[in-house]
Order: sequence, then structure tokens, then C-alpha cells
Amino acid sequence: MNSPRPGGFARAVFLPVLAALLAPAPAAAQAPVPEMRATATPVPRPPTIDGVLDEPFWAMIEPVTDFRQRDPVDGAPASEPTEVRIGYDANALYFGFVFHDSEPSLIRRSILHRGGRIDKDDRVIVALDTYHDRRNAYIFEVGALGTQDDALISDESMTLDDWNWDGVFTSETRVTEDGWVLELEIPFTTIRFPDVDEPTMGIAFMRSIRRKNESVFWPHIGQEYRSGISQVSRYATLEGLSGLRRGRYAEVKPFATAGTQRMAGDASFEGQTDVGVDVKYALTSNLTFDLTWNTDFAQVESDNVQINLTRFDLFYPEKREFFLERAGLFQFGTPRQTEVFFSRRVGLQGDIAGGGRLTGQAGPLSIGALGLRTRGYSDDAVALPAAWNSVVRLRTDLRPRTTLGGIITSLDHDNGWDRSAGVDFSSRFWSSSAFNVWAARVWNPDFSEAPLDVGGPPGGNAGSAGPREAGNASAASAELVLQNDLYVAGVSRLIIDDGFQPALGFVPRTDQDRWQGRVGVTPRFESSTWARQLTMEMSGHHIRGMDGIKQTHEWRASAGLNFQTGEVANLAFSERFESLQAPARIRGRVLSAGDYGFRRFSAHLRTNDSRTFSGALQGSIGDFWSGTRTEIGGGATWITGPHLTIGGRYAWNGVSLPVDDGDFSTHLISANIQGAVSRKLFANALVQWDNHSRELQANIRIDWIHTPGSDLFVVIDTGYLTGDLLDPREPRWQRRTGVVKLTYLMAF
Repeated sequence: MNSPRPGGFARAVFLPVLAALLAPAPAAAQAPVPEMRATATPVPRPPTIDGVLDEPFWAMIEPVTDFRQRDPVDGAPASEPTEVRIGYDANALYFGFVFHDSEPSLIRRSILHRGGRIDKDDRVIVALDTYHDRRNAYIFEVGALGTQDDALISDESMTLDDWNWDGVFTSETRVTEDGWVLELEIPFTTIRFPDVDEPTMGIAFMRSIRRKNESVFWPHIGQEYRSGISQVSRYATLEGLSGLRRGRYAEVKPFATAGTQRMAGDASFEGQTDVGVDVKYALTSNLTFDLTWNTDFAQVESDNVQINLTRFDLFYPEKREFFLERAGLFQFGTPRQTEVFFSRRVGLQGDIAGGGRLTGQAGPLSIGALGLRTRGYSDDAVALPAAWNSVVRLRTDLRPRTTLGGIITSLDHDNGWDRSAGVDFSSRFWSSSAFNVWAARVWNPDFSEAPLDVGGPPGGNAGSAGPREAGNASAASAELVLQNDLYVAGVSRLIIDDGFQPALGFVPRTDQDRWQGRVGVTPRFESSTWARQLTMEMSGHHIRGMDGIKQTHEWRASAGLNFQTGEVANLAFSERFESLQAPARIRGRVLSAGDYGFRRFSAHLRTNDSRTFSGALQGSIGDFWSGTRTEIGGGATWITGPHLTIGGRYAWNGVSLPVDDGDFSTHLISANIQGAVSRKLFANALVQWDNHSRELQANIRIDWIHTPGSDLFVVIDTGYLTGDLLDPREPRWQRRTGVVKLTYLMAF
């Protein structure tokens, strides 16, 4: 029997469930949030941010204490006391932290890179729900060396990309004989909040005592809330604020670049200079309008090389700052499977000439809108005309932890247009359970441009979405997840028409009706001296084409153990079936149509990465398209101190296929070197080589934060062919690029 069309699926599943969930919930089903409160005290003058709480008013402020463990013993008192004092004036919030420590010489302090992996150090997170909507929040993270990072929480969720938001705040730390002290200033110009006389905010703190692998929270957010600090609905209330000065109406950030580049085949180096500007304007206290002209992404680092041994496209995450602020608001669909808007589509071939973006809140409504003009692009393989790339995303809060939203995307140029639209609904309930549904449709009549590149910037390993046929197509999904600190169970269904390829999206596999499920248990051993948590899970999916013919199934059983010392070990077994309706290629080798079965064992071990020496080792062995595949990989990191960290990784695949030239291997070697002079001057070097491209790639980026929010970047990017050349006249240097970029933030 054939599968129902996505439109029927949406009507049969999406709308009835949505109507049921929109009905008023019983009072007993909505558990009240604990009434934890903190008070901000007005201070007569701003403190000197020097890591010394010597201003008299600090001693007059009642501290927040009673931090509770989340790890290792959920709900137990913290092993080391913490005190937090909160002050404010018209311009900023001030925090004075005292982190008591019985062994201050063992405080982990090794990270100076702003935006680096501060979680390797002792650290603290301050989370502010400035609108007190119990959904969205700002994250301010500071390590024991005073190193900063920051992030945005959107609708109680956060990804690694959300950590790329950059806010301006000031911090300074000092280690004492009793522990360490942090003084922190968060200007009201950095955050947005309601235009009322006495705003209330949500607030939470998290402290990490790294050598003990201990995390403590105030207020306590238990393990049943799996998202931890992202669980904004469990924050305490911050009171006492009044007479605050509104955020600045405008920020202007001009930039200038100068560089030189020589690509393979060029007769000489070509110099280039450029200028541009980004403008941020506060239309209201809740809505921000961003403008960009002559946009440049010279400071973006290269992607990590990936070797593709699948039939489908690889996913490369967004790294450009313009797209990362409130990126979670623009997310729609199933991550990495069906993304209706994928910002990597925009501006990596045809440069961005300019455009604007609107983000913010209007009461319960979250608003995101983006319009960018990209220039035309052509080379030997592809030709793209200039185009407008447009997105509108809306999401409204229906009731606590329940949202309804929609999205519209459009790509318009002289050769045609491609548009998509969708609606989604999400309801989170109990502690960490959720129900999510979405449906979307694309329209692309007479659309015939070449595939769009979704890979990295020059030097990265690219992928493409493949050719897209003109016409209309749909996709829809429904997912139910039940989980707490002891178990997880979930089931989902995803349907994607054969022609569902939104021009501004990422859909690596179409023509599928996918059922997916998982069950697992996660017991904790809080009284054990060596084991912390065991995770055992079974998961699987079953995929048919829209014609009802089975394409794929896979099930996987895994077990993982987290140790009290921070080590992690995992074992897994999987069984998979693939049916090829037509021949396919794996690294150029042709696989004939037919049915294929796979069985695979894998293991992974990772040590505590906050140690001076840490590493990881993984391996797997099993069937591979009627042949075999063995994989061995690993990496090591040496933290020499706060000024130098050296890491490397190696991955090897040995493949044997019953086809011509079916025995081959892949090698991927990379080294990552991080150096820092101070918290304002640091550098990163990524060197990579693989035997497929035979290209030795090096990307070096130096960043000097000369004033808060302003940078001087020096970027060097090269690619050099190694080994024998098929044509001796072929140049070995594929690219040699050097760029200097200066930015300066001005606020009005």
C-alpha cells in the first residue's frame, strides 16, 4: 500500500493534535515554577572591575547562596560554597562572585581564547531571561582566568552555533587563598528588556568545579530537566530593578579589509581592498533591525575536512556571525534532515552585496525576517545570477512551553524563483518531554539553475543538494519524545516528497516515508566512587519511498558509561538494510542496483578533556555494501598552559568492495594549534591533509580585540597539492590568501 501524501499526513495528524493541544490544559497539568527570588541592590557608583570586591557596598548586599549539585549527586549541597551579590545602577548590572575552594591551587585555569572551550576550566554561567517569558535568555560565561563567552537561548533550546553570539561585557578574576573571585559588569546596552519602570527578569547561575566534574546551580535545575541551564522555565525571579537606562538606539560597525590572493592558474597575486559596514538599530526595546552593506566574512575559519563515504551530502555548520545571532529563531524542520532555511546557502558563491534583518519580540510573538542581495557568480562548473534571498519566520507563545510558528522563504532572480512555506507546533510538557509537528511545501516552477553549493568557504570540502526538478512538493513530520532523568522513549514520522528541495534549505535525502523510534534508560550511580551514569539505548528507523517500496532500515543498540573522573566509554552494534533502485557511487566506485545488508560493531573511548593530556580513540568493523569497512581514529590534546594548546587527530578507513578498484583506504590527518598572549590577543591554526584531495590545507587566524566588540583579524589560508601530479604542469599551490580585516564598534 502506498504511503499517504504529505498534505494528507498534515491534515490527518497535524491539525487534530494541534486542536487538542490548543485546548485549555487542566490546572493540575501545569506545575507551578518554584518561587525562588533574588534582589538587585542599587549601588551609589559603578565598581571598578578588577576582581577585588573592595567597594563598601558589596559588603552591604545580601548574597545568593544555597547552590545545589546537578552532578555528581543531584540536589545535594555544593561541595564548595558560592556567594553571589547583585548590584545595579542606571547603566549596568554588576555581579560579585566569591567561589570558595578548599584547594585553590587545583583550580583549572587554561583558556584565554574568547569564545573557546571555557568548559575545560572552572567557570560560571550567568543566565538572564530579560523579558521574563520563561523561554528565551542570554548566557554570559566566564572562566577562572576571566575569559569570556556568551550565547543565546531560544525557546528553551540551544545548539553549539548559539555560542557564536558576541555580547559586550566586562569581567575580571583573581585567585585567593580561599578560592577565586569574579567581578562582572553587564551593560544594559548589551541586553534587551521590556520598556517598563520596574522590569523583572528570570535569572540562574551555574558553577563548574572542573577537577571534581561537579556542577552546581542556583536555583536547582534537577537532572529530570535534561537541557540544564537551557531550562528557562525553571529560573528564579530577579527583582528590585528600576530607573534603568534603555539600550543604545544604534550601533555602527564599519570594517576595512586589505588582502592578496593567488589561485591555481593565476599568473600572479591579486591585491584587493574593500570597506563595508554593519548597522544595528533598535526600533523598539524589543525589536532590532540589522543592516549590512558589502558584507565580508574574511574572519571565518575553514571547515573541518570530512571524507564522504555515504550516498548523501555532508552537513557543514554555519560559522558567520551575521547569521548566528538568534539563529535558533530561524530554525524550521528536522535538523540536518529537512531544514527549510539553511543559511550556508546564502553568500558563499555569489557574495552578499547587502541587506537587512529584523529580529525580536512583539508581546508573545517572536519575529525574524531577513532579506539579502547576492551578486552573480560563475566558473567552469556553475553559473548563478544575482538574486534576492528572503526569509520571514514567526513564532507565537500559545501558553507556557507551547509555541505555534510559520516560515516563508524565497529565492528570486532573472532565471526564475523558488519559494517555500511551512507551519510548526511545539509543546514541551512534564520535565523534558515534547511533542513537535511541522509541515512545509515548496513551489519552484521553471526553476532550472545548477545545484547550489552547501560546502565551506574556499578550502573547505563542499557538498551539493543535487539537481532539483521544477514543480511543487511537500514534507511533514510529527515527533513525540517522553524523557526524564531515568528513561527516554520517542517515536517520529517524516515524509518528504521526491521534489522537496527548498532553494534556501538543506534536504540531503528526498522521496522518503521514515518511521523512527528509540527507547533507553539512563540510571545514575550517585553513591559510586567510580561510575556516574550508564546509558543503554535501542533506536531504529524504517524508510520507504513515496511509491511504498522499502529503501532502508536500521536498528542500533548502544551502551555508554560515564565515569566520575570524566572518562566516557561506548559500545554499539548496528544492523542495516539498503535497497538501491538504481546504481550509486561511493568515492567513484559504482554500486549496482540491489539489496544490501550491513552489520557493524563500534567502540569509543574519551578521556577527561580538561586534563593536561587528553585523548580519544574509536574504531569500528563490519559489512559495507557487500564488502567490508574497518575504521580506526583518534586524537590527542596537550594543554601546555593558558598560552598554548596543541591537538591532533587521525582517521583511517579501510574499504573493500566487490567491484573494480574496490579496495581502497582513506586517511585524514589534522592538527589544531591554539596560542594566546592574553584574553585580547590570540590565534588558531588548523592544518589538514587527506589522501582523497591530496591537498595540504592550512588556515591561520589571529584575533586582536583592540576595544570591546572591535577586532583586528589577520587570516592566512593556503592549499598545496602533495604527491605525484597527473600533469606535471598542474600547479601545486591551489590557493594562497592573506587578509587583514579591521572592525570598530561605535554605539550611539
